[in-house]
Amino acid sequence: MDVREIARILEGGPPAARTALAANPETPPEALYYLMADRAPEIRAAVAGNPASPHQTFGPLALDDDVAVRRALAERLAQLLPGLPPAQQDRLAQAAWTALAQLAADVVEDIRATVAEAVKDLPDAPRAMMLGLARDASPRVADPVLRLCPLLTEEDLLGLVAAPPIAATLTAIARRPAISETVADALVASGDTFAITALLGNHTAAIRESTLDALVVQAAEYAAWQEPLVRRPDLPPRAALALADFVAETLLAPLAQRSDLPAETTARIRAAVAQRLAGAPRPGETAEDAATRVCILMQAGALDAAAMLRASGAGERHFVATGLAALADVPQSDVDHAVVTRCAKTLAGLCRKAGLDDATAEAVVALLAPAPPVAGAAPMAVAVGDGELRWRIDALSRAAAQ
Repeated sequence: MDVREIARILEGGPPAARTALAANPETPPEALYYLMADRAPEIRAAVAGNPASPHQTFGPLALDDDVAVRRALAERLAQLLPGLPPAQQDRLAQAAWTALAQLAADVVEDIRATVAEAVKDLPDAPRAMMLGLARDASPRVADPVLRLCPLLTEEDLLGLVAAPPIAATLTAIARRPAISETVADALVASGDTFAITALLGNHTAAIRESTLDALVVQAAEYAAWQEPLVRRPDLPPRAALALADFVAETLLAPLAQRSDLPAETTARIRAAVAQRLAGAPRPGETAEDAATRVCILMQAGALDAAAMLRASGAGERHFVATGLAALADVPQSDVDHAVVTRCAKTLAGLCRKAGLDDATAEAVVALLAPAPPVAGAAPMAVAVGDGELRWRIDALSRAAAQ
């Protein structure tokens, strides 16, 4: 840039020219330092945001009376941070960190939040500044630091849990990667349900088995804890068994599908799932609701002869009809048409195709196609052969399609 033109602008150029000069990365550092003291805040803000501004401008601009100036500097320093060495190694770094510490205590939340986001995971940030941000009364400011700052020690975290500046402090700490059992215990002892929910959802957090057991007991009342418990890695077998007794029905399938539990535990969970979902009368239940239960049982691997026998005994027609179609692997319409026409032989054949034993087949057919008993009749589960069953199913499919 022409030195004489720069001097003319500095001595009395119009505001637009001075602003353009302050924002130009090619402007000499000396001119930018001069413009830093301009009476117009928009010009000082342009200097603060200029990547060519010398480090000597950082301190004064961090103390500027105008919010826009301080915000521009915070954003500029945030861009500078990734390659910035520790403060003691470089004059530019020392000036930048000193200005950032000033901005981290700014009265304007947006400015503090900009600094917090920029420094949240930097190992070379000043520890005092990070502790101040962690204790900030604004969740926007404190949250990223509480979750990610590597400088916070276990002692720091325990102190914050014991005397949280705001309730959100606990939840942010609960989301922190790899927190210790001691910190987890402190979070649970706080009784903050939101923090405990976040802790259970944090799969990297170390939680004692005894603590998990206590939370499982309480999860019967706090439904929000149930899903993170069901999906938590390394869930103790006894905790998984306890959950099977009360978690929401939609969580039974993922609980039974866990591959990290002993085979005996998985079998007991599936039996508990079947006990809950098949056999308890549900007055007024729709076919859609019954189909949902059948789907959960199928996913859990718990739809079997015992479940069908239990549901038949309880008179659950929708459930039994849907379960029979699922186990026999035939369209629901085939079973429904057999039920409507009271085609007991077809239903008996479908029971055999579904792999149900004779006693269960008798109960299923008696529920879905009740008929007066006939002396000397063959057991219904073997009353129709494979060829006849295929013919009957084809006929039902054709009839249902009309």
